[in-house]
Amino acid sequence: SKAYQVSYLKGLNMKIRKWKLNIFVTDVRAGFVDTAMAKSNKLFWMISAQEAAKQIFNAIISKRKSVYVSKRWIIIAFFSKLFK
Repeated sequence: SKAYQVSYLKGLNMKIRKWKLNIFVTDVRAGFVDTAMAKSNKLFWMISAQEAAKQIFNAIISKRKSVYVSKRWIIIAFFSKLFK
């Protein structure tokens, strides 16, 4: 589940900092990407696999802690955190 992924990667980042390792982890929070698994053509905010790869690559190069794919999902994340 996505909640498990978020918690696991936060814990992993804490261990990496504690052990002073030269490793950087980027948490990819993907929305709908146009792949064979996404069979419906009417999914909310679907992006191409190429655009998703570009956004993920740029986040990794920039050493971001997390990235929402597509970037529009950050709006949903904001309101989700706001109403918790």
